This record gives sequence, structure tokens and C-alpha cells, in this order.
Amino acid sequence: MNATKEVELLENSQVKLTVHVPPADVTQEYDAIVKEYCEKAHLKGFRPGKVPRDVVIRKLGPSLIDQTRSEILEKSLAAVFEDVERKPIPYATPEIKSESALELGKDFSFEVIYDVYPDVALGPYTGLEIDQPEWEITDEDLGRELKGIQEQNALFTDKESGAVERGNIVNMDYVELVAGSERPGTKREAFVFEVGTGYNVYKVDDDVVGMKKAETKTITKIFPDDFETKALAGKTVNLRITVNSIKEKKLPEINDELAQDISEKFQTLDDLKADIRTKLEAAVKSALRSRTVTRVLDTVAQTSTFPLPSSMVDYQLEAMWQDTASRLGIDETALTQVFEQQGRSIDDVRKEWIPAAEKRARLQLVVSEIAKKEGIVIEDSDLDVEIARMAEERKVTPAELKDSLVKNNLDAYMRSNLRMDKLYDFLLSKTVIRRSGRQKVLDILQGN
Repeated sequence: MNATKEVELLENSQVKLTVHVPPADVTQEYDAIVKEYCEKAHLKGFRPGKVPRDVVIRKLGPSLIDQTRSEILEKSLAAVFEDVERKPIPYATPEIKSESALELGKDFSFEVIYDVYPDVALGPYTGLEIDQPEWEITDEDLGRELKGIQEQNALFTDKESGAVERGNIVNMDYVELVAGSERPGTKREAFVFEVGTGYNVYKVDDDVVGMKKAETKTITKIFPDDFETKALAGKTVNLRITVNSIKEKKLPEINDELAQDISEKFQTLDDLKADIRTKLEAAVKSALRSRTVTRVLDTVAQTSTFPLPSSMVDYQLEAMWQDTASRLGIDETALTQVFEQQGRSIDDVRKEWIPAAEKRARLQLVVSEIAKKEGIVIEDSDLDVEIARMAEERKVTPAELKDSLVKNNLDAYMRSNLRMDKLYDFLLSKTVIRRSGRQKVLDILQGN
């Protein structure tokens, strides 16, 4: 298609593309569509493939023009985008802003506006000074990890007699009551939680203490105005609770036997402690690496100048929405319901997330620009080295792992991750680390 174009750069990293399609191309596209209908249309009184052109045009006139318009828009845009210098952002949909009426024998023109990646003026990204704390693994850290392992290996036994105590695992049914009747949509059966953790919407830990198996009681909960669940904030709720079962948690002793139960590679408790120390050290180093890279990139993003296309922000908002649903293990419909129970609509949530989405989009552009400027790429040999390392860990051959990655379309994802790691290594090699104070391991791991 011999379409011509005029390109105009707009504000906020947008481009206006004016496309002109000559009369001959309009007629050619129209004739091709008419011919196809003549060959394939089934009209009463005519044999297949023998419908006269004038009959097709008389029967389908306006729809032929509409179809011609659609085909010309699609084909001409594909043609001009092929060689236009400022191409659309891949996930941004170009918007047709205006167009002339499509008439046979005349030019067909239209204007389309789309977002492009902006020109990024990077701030300084080498020689930045970043504070990093001193740290060490203490007996307190080892004890905390051992306690966690002890909890993970706890045994749970049915508590047939006696009442609910803190630390018990309770299976219960509950429902809100309004004037003695069940409130629709609030009933929950076989809900399980550990008493004392607060891992329940209505915070009934103290209320179930003392209840026995198969016991039912109605309680009244008065929630403060600043209650964490907005749908309950400032409300008084009558709740009927039935305890179905109670389980007691029995913790194993922290000794050589526990270490041996965890893995055959541990013979003594000291072996387990040594392994914990090694893993903690690796986790702290990884956390500090991530923290330092984040601070470097945040600094660069703040000192760089460029417009931020709205489509990039929208893309990040959608990614955040999907990430949240995935993290909670629910679909997007269920996620909407979760927020609605908190008194927040989708629009409310998206507005709250806009600053974070803008930050993510800015960081994406900064990272991409630094990688491009420094020529950071991943060669096939780099990928092969990483595949060989992973294959050894998984006890498979490199060829088997590579074949699996390609079949599951994960090779490009892996290459992207390696490129990011290479970029981070470069930034860290150019960063000045200043030691400042001492920080507890737990605070580092929790991102404090």
C-alpha cells in the first residue's frame, strides 16, 4: 500500500501521524473485497462463485465501504509503522483521532496519535555514595531461626476435652446476625486459624478462648473508626460462632534429633546452626545488594528528566493489579470483591496506586536507558553458562534444561533476568559504599 505519512511530535512523548492513502489504493482494496464476495457469497438465484459484481454492490453497498475502511486503516498503519522512526510503545494502542469519509476515487486520510518511548536525559549513575550498615549474625538470630524451624515441625493433635487456649488451632463457623437473622454473604464455614495470631477478619481471638468443641455463642464486636478492615470500621457487629474442632500444637525439642529429622546431611544441632548461619549471611548480602541497587536507581530516576507517557503508567497499574491477585492466590474478580469489602472501588485503588505506578515506569525507562548507554547485553554464551549452572543444581543435562526453557517460552525471560543482574553488577561496581552504623540482621531482612 502506497500510503504517505506526516509525523508531528507532540508533548508528553506522543506522536501525531497523518496518513494519506491515494485513490488508486482505495479502489484496489475495494475491488478486492467485492471480488471476494462475488466468489464466496451464497445468494438465492445464483450459483456459488457466480454472483455478479453489481448485485453484490447493490446488496452490500455500505458494509463494503466499512470493510474497505477497516482494511485500509489496518494495512496502511502496518505499512507506515514499519519504517517510521518513532514507533509506538508495544503495549499502547494507537488512537484514531480524525479521518475523512472514505469515498471511491478520492484520497482517504486519517490522523492517529500514539505514545512513544521518551528521550531520557539521565542523571548521574556512577560515583554515587550509598550508606550501608555493619552487621553480624548473633545468637539471637540463630535462636529465632531455630524457633521458626521448631514451629514448622510442630505436631497437631485433636483436643477432645478442655477449652480453647491461645496457641490452639481452631476450626470454626461464623456468620453476622442482623435482628437475629443471618446476614447474606457473611457466612463462613470451616475457617481455621491459630488463636492469638489475629489472622481473622473480626479479631475474635479473645472471644473464642474458653469455648469448647461443638459450642456455639453469639458475641458483639464494636470496631473502632480506624479499624484495619474499612468495611467494619466504626460498626457494631453481632457474630455467631461455632467451634467445630480444637487442635493442640506440640513443639519438638531443639536438639540433635530435630536436626537429623530435618535433613540427613545434619548429624548434630551444630551442623544445623552452621547451615542456618550460611543461609542467613547469603540472605543479608542479597538484601543489602537489592537495597543498594534500589537506592542508586531511585537517585538516578529523581535526577533524570523525561516526560512519562500515560500508557506506561496504565501498563504498570495493570501489572500491579495482576501481581496483587497472584500474590493472594485469587483471580481478579475475587480481588475486586476483597477491595469492595474494604469499602474501596477499583478506581479508588488505581488512584492510590498511581504514584507507585509512575515510579515503576520511571525506573523502567532509567534502567533501559542505562543498559543501552553502557551496551549491557547477554550473549548466547552467557545464557549457556547460567543454564549449565542451573542444570547441575537440578541434576539434569544442560541440553534438557535448555529444551525445557524454550518449550515453555522461558528463555527470553531468563535472558532478561541475566541482563538485569549484569546491569546491577555494573552499577554496584561504580557505587561508593559508605559504612554507617550497625543494624540488626532481622531489620535488614525486613527492609527496615
